[in-house]
Amino acid sequence: MAIAKRMYLRRYPFQLPWFVYVWFIVILGLFAALDHKPWAVTAFLVPPFGATLSLIVSLPQQPVSQPFPVVVGGTIGAGLGSVIALWGHGPIWAAVAALAVFVILPPLGLYFPPAVALAIFPVLIKTTPWFPFLSVLPFTALATGSAALLSRYFTQWPRYPRTPDEEGVAAALTVRR
Repeated sequence: MAIAKRMYLRRYPFQLPWFVYVWFIVILGLFAALDHKPWAVTAFLVPPFGATLSLIVSLPQQPVSQPFPVVVGGTIGAGLGSVIALWGHGPIWAAVAALAVFVILPPLGLYFPPAVALAIFPVLIKTTPWFPFLSVLPFTALATGSAALLSRYFTQWPRYPRTPDEEGVAAALTVRR
């Protein structure tokens, strides 16, 4: 067992500097504080936000972690879920919301996996119609903006976002397949 673990860690090393964890806690703590009354207009801290922060720091160079898909894709996903929640609630409607986001976002270049979960959330939890604009948009803008800023000033921070040169290389690699 120990040998398998060492081989796995050698093949997939993953270590982040301590201040990335502080950033993670500060952002989630800020939105957790907003979730208390008297500010309780909508849900401010939702499970997909942890996944969003994880993607930004663990896969910072992947297309799904770039600012545009995170902010716009996440907001559209939550918005579509909120619109569907106006018609109905429950597991069937949540599945419809998830499928709609899964079908709509990739062709637009906005695929962001937590957006599927953000579409499901308002249908199951019954948030306000303002959830995408009061919660998702500010969170994703703060997460991507602060990660981009911190990656400029801390050399150990994962480089974020991808530069246009790196996007050209990524596009060339996908065309070759």
